[in-house]
Amino acid sequence: MSKFFGVVLSLLVIFSIMAIVGPAPVSAKPMDEYSVLVLKNTDAWGSPSVVSTLDGMNITYRVMGSSELGNVTTDELVKTYDMIIIVNDQPQSFYDDIGTQIGKLEDYVRAGRVLEIHAANWGWGGGVWTTPLPRNVTIVQSYSSIDYVVPDNITLHSNYASHGYFANLPADAEIITVQAPTGTPEYSRPSTAVYTLGKGHVSVTGLTIEYSIARNGPEWLEFYREMVLKNLGYSTVAPQKPASPGGFNIMRYSFYYYTQYQRDLKEYNSLYGKAVERGIDNETLGMAAMQNDTASAYYEDAGRYGPVIANFQRMYVFFDLRMAALHQKRAIKILEDAMADR
Repeated sequence: MSKFFGVVLSLLVIFSIMAIVGPAPVSAKPMDEYSVLVLKNTDAWGSPSVVSTLDGMNITYRVMGSSELGNVTTDELVKTYDMIIIVNDQPQSFYDDIGTQIGKLEDYVRAGRVLEIHAANWGWGGGVWTTPLPRNVTIVQSYSSIDYVVPDNITLHSNYASHGYFANLPADAEIITVQAPTGTPEYSRPSTAVYTLGKGHVSVTGLTIEYSIARNGPEWLEFYREMVLKNLGYSTVAPQKPASPGGFNIMRYSFYYYTQYQRDLKEYNSLYGKAVERGIDNETLGMAAMQNDTASAYYEDAGRYGPVIANFQRMYVFFDLRMAALHQKRAIKILEDAMADR
């Protein structure tokens, strides 16, 4: 009961402040304000899973063939689309067309946008990538029926969960999944990763996303929904107009605090290791860890209704995500302040 009144009081304070000064500027937008370009000549493995997932998330998208991309300028892409998705398992003509336009796509990313590449070729379409991916990343043919999701400590299963792993990933790449053909993660075989290019990000995956969503249950759909959500959060977007009176959008702010928490958690983990190396005292490390644990507890509580990203509209989820982001930010500040004094 005390938590209930705490939630109500916190929300009343938030709403009162917003009524006076308007909403804080945030980078997240409501889902229906994002725009995604889907590049494909055919459905991967006969499955429209990418566009059906976007439909289910209420995300606006356009489907374009590889040859049509040649008629669109980089500037038009940057102004129109928050993210471009290249679908898996295409015919050779598709990869040949994309190969000649990879520079345009790289410039699009450098401007602050996101390129999500589904690079599992060697499929029904018969095509293969003939050029390196951005920053000279390449995919190595390698089939695995199990892939391990590193951040979540879970596995994804399919007849062929992935068709390859990536070589020559940049040092700043965040590894999301690795192949685990025997059930044991093989960290030398990263099958999904995200890395920077200019102001933007490139997301690459060798997972059979489309095939496995269609044939292997909700865990694949949930994984891909979260992947899309995270990737959209990387996109640089223009400042939002103030909300109309009474226009507090709880899903918008839940998304904002969700992305803030995820980013700050990654930053905390990196800073903590550096703080230990610099010999920061145990008391300070303990204070930071306490804030991190509190943030983790709030985030875990946000999942009590099911997948967090499927429940952004719930007020309790909004509150828990806000508190998770707040405590994670405090954990980072404790470490930053301690390291600045060194």
